[in-house]
Amino acid sequence: MEKQRAVIHICNEQTMDGEHDKIEMSVVGTIHAGENGHVLEYTEYDDDGLKTFTTVTPLGNRSVQVTRTGAFGSEMQFEVGKRSSTVYSTPYGELVMGVYTKRIENTLGEQGGRLAFAYTTDFAQQGVMHNRMTLTVEVAEDDAESSDAGKE
Repeated sequence: MEKQRAVIHICNEQTMDGEHDKIEMSVVGTIHAGENGHVLEYTEYDDDGLKTFTTVTPLGNRSVQVTRTGAFGSEMQFEVGKRSSTVYSTPYGELVMGVYTKRIENTLGEQGGRLAFAYTTDFAQQGVMHNRMTLTVEVAEDDAESSDAGKE
């Protein structure tokens, strides 16, 4: 499967110390078959216009790798029932973040689908934040070559 242009709806929910935050956005990116599943690629822009390129590589329903390059960089490995650490780079400095994955649901295929995962994050094993990210993917009608999604 070649890269197909896709609309990716992202919902990221975070809860910490009783405070709940929900961020939703839609981006144009691509989806294509990878070695172990369907790979998503897209670019995000923050409120200041800083650009971050994201690649999401699910491996079935047990693992997801999220690689971000640009203004906010990290390489996060989500594996159900396991804790990992990552360095999260920001324009303001680097933070070491712990990640514990609770659940992954993956129905991505050639026509799109859904990828959802629930996990906790902590900094120096303090201040645990509960997270739930859902990516809903719809393959677009026009060709991926007409989009600059996934190009740096």
